[in-house]
Amino acid sequence: MPKKVGFIGLGAMGRPMSKNVIAKGKYELTVYDLFDKAVEELVSHGARAATSAAEVAENSDIVITMLPNSPDVEAAVLGPSGVLSGLRPGSVLIDMSTIDPATTRKIADAVHTKGCRMLDAPVGRSTANAEDGTLLIMAGGDEDLFEECKPILSCMGSDLVHCGPIGSGEIVKIVNNMLTGIIVTANAEALTLGVKAGVKLETLLQVLRSTAANNGHLHATYPVKALKGDFSPGFAVRLAYKDMNLALSLGGQLNVPLSVAASSTQLFNMARGLGHDNHDYTSVISVVEECAGIKVRTE
Repeated sequence: MPKKVGFIGLGAMGRPMSKNVIAKGKYELTVYDLFDKAVEELVSHGARAATSAAEVAENSDIVITMLPNSPDVEAAVLGPSGVLSGLRPGSVLIDMSTIDPATTRKIADAVHTKGCRMLDAPVGRSTANAEDGTLLIMAGGDEDLFEECKPILSCMGSDLVHCGPIGSGEIVKIVNNMLTGIIVTANAEALTLGVKAGVKLETLLQVLRSTAANNGHLHATYPVKALKGDFSPGFAVRLAYKDMNLALSLGGQLNVPLSVAASSTQLFNMARGLGHDNHDYTSVISVVEECAGIKVRTE
């Protein structure tokens, strides 16, 4: 009989991920979200609705959480009617959110005290990858548990990486997103400078893609998003800003200077001030464009 799985958090990433748990894994799925419409959509795909996170846990062997931030995960797991109150001994919690590693370890300690186990398994790549089940999953926790959970993780991701003990998945994800954020802001400054100085955008892209300055965003996100003036969210500015601050916090705890990351974080914050909070994170180019007095767009 298939294992019973619970999924909490049916947002831009959680919704397609949970659909793949049903479609690819044929698991019996119980779902919960604060927004009824998100739950109704999953019910139409064969899931069962729950009225609380605790009810999800009561009806699941494996509970997956995919939530925006550390306080959200802590409330969903440790709060009143949270996952912890419904977990049965032997159950597994997989948190796939991007949160502070210290919060992950705090939750893991509580989960272990109840005779259960936990992985932190944040994801990389886009909502399109979430839809087709080709996410990169970075897992922290016991390696045997990681191997045990591979079948369900494989419903959502095509590349599964065990990063180390609990919290390691979060650390790798934070480092990854910090570097990505730096690259996104650096591209914005470089392209705006070149165009402002009179060079055609197409010429800049041709050269930058052919030197050590080359990066994935010059091929993927920028051409299909910002350079077309399309700021619809693939990865929202507010989430990029959150993740950059997670990196700065971790750097502060470990006495690691992150001056470049700090500068990039401020550009994301300025983009938020210009009304781009829920726009794609390449919309950070708007900050530089406004100062330069030009628009950087492909013809």
